[in-house]
Amino acid sequence: MGLVRDLTVNLGCSLTNKRLLILGAGGAVRGVLGPLLGASPDSIVIANRTAARAQSLIDRFEDPRIRVADPEALSGSFDIVINGTSAGLVGALPKVPDTAVSGSFVYDMIYGPNSEPFCLWARERGARSTVDGLGMLVEQAAEAFQLFHGVRPDSGAVLRRLRKEVP
Repeated sequence: MGLVRDLTVNLGCSLTNKRLLILGAGGAVRGVLGPLLGASPDSIVIANRTAARAQSLIDRFEDPRIRVADPEALSGSFDIVINGTSAGLVGALPKVPDTAVSGSFVYDMIYGPNSEPFCLWARERGARSTVDGLGMLVEQAAEAFQLFHGVRPDSGAVLRRLRKEVP
């Protein structure tokens, strides 16, 4: 829910009827796929270097809007690209064609300095906008706080303060 709320509330990015590309098929992607489907996208393409892992992930959801693609053979354009790989944690970039991000809203689930190489790479290839995953972290914490305490904190204020204090 944190990712969806960051995209839709904080960033004003509608997911309804949009074409989404998700890079990666690990635990982070597994955690966001259900809420993303609940936001009514037109389609979701999961691109992972191991096709079998991506296929096993989409088999769990049994939703015709999801399909698997080879990251290096992606074609077409996407409204929103979400990097759910851990590549940025080791200074690497996912191997996808430049056209995969051109004109797209690009979101890296990693936040802070580790997201900078991917976001810069996407901007240099014509991404419409890029953002890191700090808002997802804050919104997920707000969801948990509300669940346990019955009140939702002002996540916008928390995010604004963190953006000022975190390089």
